[in-house]
Amino acid sequence: METVLSLARGTAFASTAAFAGLCWGLALWREGLESGTRSRFTTIASIAASVGLVLDLLYLTARIGAVLGKPVLAVSSSDMLFIIFDTRFGRAQVAALGFLLVGFASLRPLHKPSLAASFSGLSLLVGLFSSHSAASGTIADLAINMIHVAVAALWFGGLSTLVVAMARQAAERPESKSRLLSGFSTVALPLILLVVATGVALAIENVGTWPGLVATEYGWLLTGKFACIGTVLICAAFIRQRLLPLLKTEGATQPLAMVLKIELAFAFLVTLLAGCLSQAIPSRHVEIVWPLSFRLDPVVAWGTVPGSNVLAIGGCIALLVGSIAAFELGRMGRWRWATLAAVAGLGIAGAVALPGLSVPAYPSTYSKVPVPYDAQAIAQGRDVFAANCVACHGLRGRGDGPLAKDLKPPPADLTAPHTRDHTMGDMYWWVSHGFPSSAMPGFAESLSELDRWRVVEYVMALSLGYEARVLGPEISAGQPWLHAIDFPTCRGVEPREKLKDRSDGRSKLVLIFRDGIRTQRLDQLTQHARAIEQAGGMIVAVMPSPSEEFPSPRESGNPCIVFDIDHRIAAAWNLYRRTMANPGFDDNDSPPAIIEFLIDRFGYVRARWRSDETERLASHSQLVDAFTQLQAEPEINKRGVHDH
Repeated sequence: METVLSLARGTAFASTAAFAGLCWGLALWREGLESGTRSRFTTIASIAASVGLVLDLLYLTARIGAVLGKPVLAVSSSDMLFIIFDTRFGRAQVAALGFLLVGFASLRPLHKPSLAASFSGLSLLVGLFSSHSAASGTIADLAINMIHVAVAALWFGGLSTLVVAMARQAAERPESKSRLLSGFSTVALPLILLVVATGVALAIENVGTWPGLVATEYGWLLTGKFACIGTVLICAAFIRQRLLPLLKTEGATQPLAMVLKIELAFAFLVTLLAGCLSQAIPSRHVEIVWPLSFRLDPVVAWGTVPGSNVLAIGGCIALLVGSIAAFELGRMGRWRWATLAAVAGLGIAGAVALPGLSVPAYPSTYSKVPVPYDAQAIAQGRDVFAANCVACHGLRGRGDGPLAKDLKPPPADLTAPHTRDHTMGDMYWWVSHGFPSSAMPGFAESLSELDRWRVVEYVMALSLGYEARVLGPEISAGQPWLHAIDFPTCRGVEPREKLKDRSDGRSKLVLIFRDGIRTQRLDQLTQHARAIEQAGGMIVAVMPSPSEEFPSPRESGNPCIVFDIDHRIAAAWNLYRRTMANPGFDDNDSPPAIIEFLIDRFGYVRARWRSDETERLASHSQLVDAFTQLQAEPEINKRGVHDH
């Protein structure tokens, strides 16, 4: 049903665009067109408007039924009135229908083609407000979308007008055809380039990632749209470079008519797919189910696939040979063989190089993680790990459990850096269905979905904790990589906000205190809280239990005191305690009395101090300098811990 509705909406969009273009053609060329051509223009424009009106009305009715969960024939007048007056979708669709109806009336009874073209253009633009992208995007996104639609409609409508005019002009006036074609070609090139530019901008915003392009309906529609645009550009280039000179000198029209019809057919597909995309859910908001058994990741493949470098070089050689052969054959005018050589070179190159550029993938590889990367989820994941995974992987996740010595291959060391070579979706698949060619069983039947994701979160934090040894008291400018573990902090005096909340735009110093520790450090920092605030910083103290010793938080929430009654916050953050001086490989070391983490405003751990190491804890002046440095850094748009 959704496919039918999408095609109906796309066809209505294309019909309305054709109506607008034909009306503009009538308005601009009215005096230069023969009476038969004008009549043909009016008839085709009327048919296009009628198709658009009927399909838009059917689409509105069917969509109302889908929203209300009713069959189309069961939709009542009260249902339609509710959707039309109480939803943005209904208001936008009715307004678009109204503008198109006024445009149709402007053409037929009033004979005002310019007015008809204007109203049909408004119909296309107003219809955008019923789309998914308008509902979830910014004003800038909507503006780009409107420019994209307006330009696409001008281009497609102009091409439709050109084809009709070329077909109806008298055969003895080839110079008229040449003039029409040259004029349209001059205007069409910038229009199609603008369509491509705005389309790419919309694709980046609505697709977001390559997996979204490969594994979602929106991505498939977008890929098809760009493929059709490529075909249109090839046809346009062929007409401009080969057929237009022939038309001027020899008057040959038969090949030109055929290529123009092919170009118009693919232009219709572009416009059809654009209409379908306006109603499709953007890839960014869709759960990705990966359809392939592999994913491209050259960096990981080169480190894990034997001979991957040789395979990649072999693919490059095949591509180079195919390109040279195609170039030489093209120079000799043997275009068919040149095309075959290019396709063969590309195919062989892909077949040879692909195994050296890809790693295994699973349906859940790019799944969105339904649990946050926070202390609560990591603590729960640790409990799941202790109950189900310790026998093989060991208490420390090092692959040294009691059963490990009898297993072939041995269990993986989950603390090793290779853990980051896999997505969380990969690990979720292995936890659910077992690891291929190993003794690891699947836990899909014994653990809930959320528990399986939580144990993956714990394994990721465990691995990151060992990598965190390289983190020290110095900030590496502009190079964040270690994701902070979230937990509730303060807004005012209540723990309502999350640590990684960006709304306040402040960096944070997180202090983890052990049981029984005195609060001199917090008293010291509180004395300089104003200077820290002015530098863009905030103090977040994680206390093991309430006590009268602790100072009351100020109204600004600086310092913010969080009472970690169940010790889950401290346990999660202690995974990040390891340093080069205290690597904790045996996991039997005690956490320091105080450990402090500097978190930037984007949610990355940027520096760390331990009270038991030589550097000790930072002075207030060092902290002010560090906060000032972090606040001066530009916007960081790096991948989140759940992103791939």
